[in-house]
Order: sequence, then structure tokens, then C-alpha cells
Amino acid sequence: MDQNPWYVVYVSSRQEKKAEKYLTKNGIASYLPLARKLRQWSDRKKWVDFPMFNGYLFVRPTDHQIDEVLQAPGVVAYLKFERKYACVTEKEIEVIRTIESAGYHVESIHTSDEFEIGEKVLVMEGPLKSQVGQLIRKNNETIFLVTFETLGQSIKVNMPYELLKKLEIQD
Repeated sequence: MDQNPWYVVYVSSRQEKKAEKYLTKNGIASYLPLARKLRQWSDRKKWVDFPMFNGYLFVRPTDHQIDEVLQAPGVVAYLKFERKYACVTEKEIEVIRTIESAGYHVESIHTSDEFEIGEKVLVMEGPLKSQVGQLIRKNNETIFLVTFETLGQSIKVNMPYELLKKLEIQD
């Protein structure tokens, strides 16, 4: 039996958690990936969970729930890609879940001259093994970019060069 696809909805600013809570309460499958950040106030520091994609929420409604999603507080509309509701693959959702659960942040102490900015690279080890991304910074750390084309968004992940393999582009 095929599962319904994951769709992406626009959510008003700072309403992602409220919308996700409403949808879950009403039996609509939803997923809000969160990233943990240390915030500084004048008197204290505190770890706070922020949406990984500001203004977006992933939903997996049944055919009968598609319109009900738009009734959730803060939900504005479905994201469209090529005039259809944008769908995110289960594999892309799993990549996001892996990044979220790993709290992925790796410091690198090595640099390498064999990589160039903008090159496509393959992750050889770790939770993101077999994922293809793009190298976007090269200094004392590597910033690996995971792109989700249907969402038009990317996630930046710090990781050491040792985990990457340069992809040979075939013409």
C-alpha cells in the first residue's frame, strides 16, 4: 500500500510549532524539523529549538485532510513547484531526520587543496553517508550543503574533508 506523499506548507512567521501541534492534535501527519541553538540573554544562556526551515512545515494528509491542513493556525498555503503541490520524497525526509537526530555539527582541523568551492561531493562516512552535496566554503572548515530541490531550500552542515569524496562530473 502506497503512503500519501509529504507536502510542504507555508506557515506564518514564528507559527511553525503552533501549526504542527494543531495538525498532530487533529490526526494529520506533520513534521517540523528542529535545530537546537544556544541563545544568549542578558542574564543567561539557554538552548532553544528553532525550525530548521523558517516558514515551512511538512505534512502528510490523507486525501480527505488536504483542505483541513489550511485551517491550522498559521498555515498560509501549500508550496507549489511547477504548478503542483510540492512533494518531498521519503528519502529527503529521512535525510532531514538524520541531520536533526544527529545534531550534526562537526569541527574540522584539516584543510585540503583537492577540493574546490562549488564542487559536488559525496559523503563517505557518518550519518549522511551516500548523500551528495556541494562544497560552499573552504578554509579551516568544510561547509557541506544538502539541497532539497522541490523545497528550494538547503541545509548547511559542517564536516571534515576526510568524510568527503570529490565527484567526477561526466559530460
